[in-house]
Amino acid sequence: MSSSRERGADLYLALLALASSASVVLAAMAWGFPDRLGAALPLLVLSVAARSAPSLPVRHVTIFLHSVVLLASVQLVGPVAAMAIHASSTAWTYRRSLSRLIFNVSWPVLGVFVGSGLAWLVLPETLSSTATPAEIALGAVLLALGVGLTNLLSLACILRITEGTPVSSVIQGLAPQVGPAYLGYGVAAYLLVLLWDMVGLGWFAVVLLLPTLVLAQWGLLQYGREHQVYETMLQGLVEALDIRAPGARADAELCARVATAVAEELALSYREVEAVRSSGALHDIGLLSLDRARLLEEQVAARDLDTLVRHPDVAAEMLHGVRPLRSAVPAVLAHHELWDGGGYPYGRSGGDIPLEARIVTVADTWVSLVQPHVGDALSTAEALRRCAEKSGRSLDPYCVEALTTLAERHPSVLEPTREGGSRPAPVDDDELHLITRSWSVVEQADPEMTRWVAASARKRR
Repeated sequence: MSSSRERGADLYLALLALASSASVVLAAMAWGFPDRLGAALPLLVLSVAARSAPSLPVRHVTIFLHSVVLLASVQLVGPVAAMAIHASSTAWTYRRSLSRLIFNVSWPVLGVFVGSGLAWLVLPETLSSTATPAEIALGAVLLALGVGLTNLLSLACILRITEGTPVSSVIQGLAPQVGPAYLGYGVAAYLLVLLWDMVGLGWFAVVLLLPTLVLAQWGLLQYGREHQVYETMLQGLVEALDIRAPGARADAELCARVATAVAEELALSYREVEAVRSSGALHDIGLLSLDRARLLEEQVAARDLDTLVRHPDVAAEMLHGVRPLRSAVPAVLAHHELWDGGGYPYGRSGGDIPLEARIVTVADTWVSLVQPHVGDALSTAEALRRCAEKSGRSLDPYCVEALTTLAERHPSVLEPTREGGSRPAPVDDDELHLITRSWSVVEQADPEMTRWVAASARKRR
């Protein structure tokens, strides 16, 4: 992370801590201090126990049973006591990391204030110890809504600062995961409050509700494992190609990062962005069909051209059989198609090429310019100039424009992940002549090489 982003993150954490401190003061002024301190200690013990339970990391979010206790505590002992219980258990959990401690203590405190304020504005009785079951249910829903929205916004802000990801993309991506989770938290918190207060079981309600909470956590963990399997498969395929063609993993990482950023800049949906990310990482996986010796040769014999032209089809066939990676197939299949129709394997052009593929082509071109296997890496300015020259001919002009915008707003996204090639490329004004004279499979990302491969393969048919 650059120093400017570190400063931005530190400032954001300081503002978040200040906002949460102000929330405690305002909550005390609005709803007073708790008068049921006897329930606070069992809830604190339950909160610590919930923090110790297995957690579920999904992308940038970690799902805890602790959230159930947090929501229930608001209605059982009041917002201020709920904030104190949360802060105490969280401070112990994150005591070894100051930044994580500040973030994970602050946003839920702020979320409790937002949720409590929302519940109080809609129906003040929802926060009363004499509330009816219907009022408790309404309060649980509004509290879950307030805390969930605060969670999303706080994550979106910190990711915007540290990774440059647009706020809208984070919300769009995480809402389908966070929303159902907080809905479940609200239902569980409602049952806990009913059993504790309305039925009069007190802390024994936890014993009755615990099996339900464990079952809910088990279901969430299954979802998390499916996501982790997807990531493991993706990384495994990239590692396999890197063994065959050293440097492929670094290229895949940069291509995926740049392609994802371009997709977000173009305001694609979350699912489309995820498809682009997978495609960027796996677009060259079909090169596994070439012999390892061929991948490492500086020149490729004519007999290998047909295999090279088929590598997008091979990759598509490989990925189509893996359900979590199937969304990457259209872009992987078409990532060597060029805007003017001069690419392969089918010679598609313009809007006939899937947008995800056009994005990956631009990102792949960027990789070939800033971290080449052969020759010196270009500066950002020179690489942008080269991409602009290819805009409207080899590359989608809208994607190139988005790439240029990224270079202005988030230049770190475009930074290489490895050093460029150590062997300098020959200097020749006739780029096409240079390609036909000497080129390597690992350099096949360059659009002009793509054009030559496609033309050569057509002549052989």
